[in-house]
Amino acid sequence: MSAASIPGTTRAPASSAPLGKVDDVVESPPATAWLPRWLSLEDLPGWALSIAIHAVALLALMLFRYHLESSQETPLLSALEELQQEIHFDNTLQDQVGTTAEVNSLLGAGNIVAATAESVQQNAEKGIERTAEAIDPEVTLAAEGPMLPKEGDFSGTVETTGGTVENTAQGGGGVEGAIDRLTWEIQQSLHERKTTVVWLFDQSLSLKERRNLIADRFENVYRQLESLGEGGSDSLQTVVATYGEKFAIVNEKPTSDIKSLIPKVRSIANDPSGKENVFGAVTELAKRFLRERSKGRNVRFFIITDEKGDDAERWLEEALVLCRRGGIRVYVVGNVAPFGREKAFMDWKFEDGESVRLAYDAGPETVEPESLNVGLWGNRGVDLDQMSSGYGPYGLTRLCKETGGLYFVAQEDSRLKFSPAVMRSYTPDYRPIVEYQKQLKVNRAKLALVTTAKASKIDNIPLPRLDFPAYNDNVLRETVNEAQKPAAELIYKINRLGDGLTVGEKDREKIVEPRWRAAYDLALGRALAMRVRADGYNLMLAEMKSSPRPFTNKESNEWRIVPSKTINSGAAIKKEEKRAAMYLKRVMDEHPGTPWAHIAELELSTPMGWEWQEQKNPAIFAANTSQEDAQRQIMLAEERAREEAKKRPAPMKPRDLPKL
Repeated sequence: MSAASIPGTTRAPASSAPLGKVDDVVESPPATAWLPRWLSLEDLPGWALSIAIHAVALLALMLFRYHLESSQETPLLSALEELQQEIHFDNTLQDQVGTTAEVNSLLGAGNIVAATAESVQQNAEKGIERTAEAIDPEVTLAAEGPMLPKEGDFSGTVETTGGTVENTAQGGGGVEGAIDRLTWEIQQSLHERKTTVVWLFDQSLSLKERRNLIADRFENVYRQLESLGEGGSDSLQTVVATYGEKFAIVNEKPTSDIKSLIPKVRSIANDPSGKENVFGAVTELAKRFLRERSKGRNVRFFIITDEKGDDAERWLEEALVLCRRGGIRVYVVGNVAPFGREKAFMDWKFEDGESVRLAYDAGPETVEPESLNVGLWGNRGVDLDQMSSGYGPYGLTRLCKETGGLYFVAQEDSRLKFSPAVMRSYTPDYRPIVEYQKQLKVNRAKLALVTTAKASKIDNIPLPRLDFPAYNDNVLRETVNEAQKPAAELIYKINRLGDGLTVGEKDREKIVEPRWRAAYDLALGRALAMRVRADGYNLMLAEMKSSPRPFTNKESNEWRIVPSKTINSGAAIKKEEKRAAMYLKRVMDEHPGTPWAHIAELELSTPMGWEWQEQKNPAIFAANTSQEDAQRQIMLAEERAREEAKKRPAPMKPRDLPKL
């Protein structure tokens, strides 16, 4: 056998061997010679080698899993990335809309959108910088972040409404049903890991009854958890905090002794300021409990309130960032927002039993106005402020949705409600404000809707008078002349709304979301209908002023202008009437059972034309009436007034109204 064929040998270079001699064979040790004999890979059987390889792989997987669990940190996003995931609700910017020349002409809305987005980005960057300064850079946070609930679960909370008990996926209704569901949420959290629950109570005077209801159920909630084998030792800890104008923590150190907290909840003082700085409170709490996830504990915030909060424009953005970084889920037990309005109304009862209907801040359900803030002309007695949106106020609802929590509707003060199953298809847009503003820039119909909705809120469009005393022609002319002055302003404002919405009409077909389609069609249909009514109204007044009509009944003393199917205006206005009817009917056909369809139906139920109707008003006496007849009519009128007064409740005594 040659040296070249011997394992573990190498041939020396040819140049190093003397001529005529056989090359020297140089022995070199094996690569594994340094290992003990029993570890030699050459002597290991195949099965042992396989076990070794699998053991190394298993060890690597275990180390990787430990790394994930011990460093549960959401990657810090850049300011722009955070901005794309959050909405900044800026009331200051909203208040400016409608006061500048650009907005008044309805031509500068694109500039407003750009300015808003730029301001939002600056505010977000400042907020993130403040957050970064306040957070310990060595803190380990949740890598995976909270899982968002399924859309069905989120929308299902709409079904838990008022004080009624409904057989829904969310359980019973009202405060009791919400607390039962929160108990279940705590249990699910404890299945994952130890949990710290923070109860954040609104200190509003109007919430005292709700705070007491929850205190009544507190002990039962924790007793249920113990009976299910949850809780015990420090696995479930509780903190109680309050907010109003200021923020406070009732027990600085989390406790497992719930009995000690119940009397403290009952004794929460009412805040007379009427302010609800809930988002600032959430921000402070999130900073305090940001490290809990890295310590192996879940954190859940339960907000108990009945209003929307006054500081969303200042703190919502930062609260969202902190809660998401800390894996903190936020749940709210609150009220439903009124449809497209800021104010809701509740019946407030004083200690002496006297009651009054008070307004409080409960909405809207969207970040920007998306419906015209105008009344129903010719359809008096219908209050559009009393309609339910089916959703909570925008800021709190978005806080729940983006952190993986839920918004529970514990009370609904609206008098007109809609099916949750139907409204589930009309969820408000909770995307980041940058994305919201982008869609306005690329779709003129959406931009026109938001711009005109803001303008209608600022302009405060009044409804004109419909009755005109006419015991002689001079009085009639004078009354008509006074009515024409506000009518001219009305026509100007209505034309601005109609023209502003028509600008985006070509992009209407590009809208695919049911909520936006319903909102745009209704707004344009209403604006056109109001234009038809305003033009016809002004024409009727001009004709009556020029040639006062005689009464057919000698006892009549007043003219009243009432809706009619007859359109007395020109061909252009008649064409507008058909367009208005087309849009309103489309809303009814495509969106039945919704607030938009209901308002469209009310608009169409009132004809867009006008006609004069004479009537006798006992409070108006003709100038040629004899003194004896006039005195008799006055006495009869006074007697009727006294009878009507007996039927009405006594007027409320002057008193200070509470700040809710």
